[in-house]
Amino acid sequence: MLYYDWQFAERIQCSIEERKECFDLIVRLRKYASTIRQEGFLALEEELKNIDDEFLATSIQMGIDGVSGELFRDIQERRILVDNCKGKELLRRVIITEAMASILSEDTFKVFHYKLLSYLGEHGYKWAKEQQLDLIGRNC
Repeated sequence: MLYYDWQFAERIQCSIEERKECFDLIVRLRKYASTIRQEGFLALEEELKNIDDEFLATSIQMGIDGVSGELFRDIQERRILVDNCKGKELLRRVIITEAMASILSEDTFKVFHYKLLSYLGEHGYKWAKEQQLDLIGRNC
């Protein structure tokens, strides 16, 4: 539903500082992904009470409720379009959507990581290297 074209590329642009904040979101999402892979979505039910980002909380709730990856992507992409998100907000929502869709599709941890970092460009890989992030998912 979202078209990744030049218009999308213009709408998702944001500052390096905002991208860094989104990198921190990716680090948080990979912790959730690790928990979900080991224990299932229900393991995040308590954590859900502490999440004040409504889009992220709804995304996790849909996983708990057993929504399929395809339906999840359709719903969340529609929300992104209807809300006409731009800049950092668009980037955050796309990252959350890609993360949860990747988990629901049972992508490998490495694929999950590459998908999300691709939205940050060269900086994402640089920050991942600086933080020595484990791309396999053993040490989240």
